[in-house]
Amino acid sequence: MAPDPAPDSAISFSELTKVYRLYASPRDRLLEVVTGRPRHTRVHALRGVSATVPRGSVVGVIGENGSGKSTLLKILAGTTAPTSGTSSIEGRVAAILELGSSFHPEVTGRRNAVLQAALTGLTNAELEAALPEIEAFADLGDFFDRPVKTYSSGMSMRLAFAVATAVVPDILILDEALAVGDARFQKKCVDRIYNLRSQGKTIFFCSHALYHVSTFCDRALWLREGEIAGAGDAQEVVLAYEEYLASKDRPSVDAGAPPMADSLGRFVSSRLLGGDGLPRDVFRPGEPWTLELVIEGDTPERLLHVHVAVITPDQVTCFVADSRVSGAGPFGGSSSHTVRIRVEELPLAKGEFTVVSFLGDERGLALYDSRSDLRFRVESDRWTSGLTVVPTTWEQGP
Repeated sequence: MAPDPAPDSAISFSELTKVYRLYASPRDRLLEVVTGRPRHTRVHALRGVSATVPRGSVVGVIGENGSGKSTLLKILAGTTAPTSGTSSIEGRVAAILELGSSFHPEVTGRRNAVLQAALTGLTNAELEAALPEIEAFADLGDFFDRPVKTYSSGMSMRLAFAVATAVVPDILILDEALAVGDARFQKKCVDRIYNLRSQGKTIFFCSHALYHVSTFCDRALWLREGEIAGAGDAQEVVLAYEEYLASKDRPSVDAGAPPMADSLGRFVSSRLLGGDGLPRDVFRPGEPWTLELVIEGDTPERLLHVHVAVITPDQVTCFVADSRVSGAGPFGGSSSHTVRIRVEELPLAKGEFTVVSFLGDERGLALYDSRSDLRFRVESDRWTSGLTVVPTTWEQGP
């Protein structure tokens, strides 16, 4: 029995669970039937997933590969059945799961379009009205009346998208299909989806493109290992998901390579300070950022230079500071020095970063010590695809 949906809900599902049985060989499947003993491995694609999608909302489903996103969409679209749990959808549904996978290869594009549109519940009159729109939107030319087996993959995608959106559904379910084909057709797809959104249609889709989810969706659902790890405002859920991904990729903290036994200088300590002068490892874009290093030489006369680089986990250098280039060094006159490198407005937008520090001689050529154990994170209230924050001025000519 399907759950009773809320009056303003388009999609609702409760405790959806999907379990697949994996057999090592077809023989094991037969032996299980004959002997009655299980010879399979149970794999949970979904584990008790529940949610309600308000009518007229745009909801994005995010998560890693294998998290259950496509399985959830297939259940809601009716192409597969859940092992347990219930779901309810109110209104006409158009689903784009695997673009073009349901087309008959021996039949023309026109005939496939008629068949697919009919399956959505269109009447004959609605079919006649929709067919010219489908043909015009797909823009296949003479290929519209040729067998689908002669189509390229891009042409099949164009036809599938044209059919699914031309029926003007109440609910559109998309699986990684926000934009397909070449650049010109991608623009048509995006415009079509935005038009459906402006008409108050409900859109439920999954995507690895966090930019699409963050900018296009009202709400987001984050699946992890078949369970809901987060749900709510799209911006907040995307940021939480990004932090989760960053934490997985975050390297374990090490003490840096120890200086050589006969090193003439070394790092004693390093830490990051906020605008209040207190230690911290999480910053916001545009906030004050200070790196404090304590260094020492083997004698008070030893002259020391410091070079610092802030890098991403994939070794992209964001910015550097060099005491020799800036004229701040060399540091001498005592055995120990406390050096602070201050950035008034941190130009980083978001992400995980590592501070790599080098200690060298008065010419900046001989390396005495290095360390890369200091890491920090930049968090933003809004999701952004950029790495840095650059002040810009916009002007429009006459």
